[in-house]
Amino acid sequence: MINMVHEGWKKEITDKLKNFEFEKLPQITKRCPQCHSISLDFDVKTGKIKCTKCGFEENLPVLG
Repeated sequence: MINMVHEGWKKEITDKLKNFEFEKLPQITKRCPQCHSISLDFDVKTGKIKCTKCGFEENLPVLG
């Protein structure tokens, strides 16, 4: 019984991933473009990424 549920779930996820458009995912900044530090914080209230080393700030793209 559990194996049947797992197989059904696996097929559903596989089908969804086939139709998913990865090129539409936003690019996430991993390093500060100004000082190249990896010390980035995200402020949920403002929607900005801020470098804790140099103070650089950038808004995350809005998905529409």
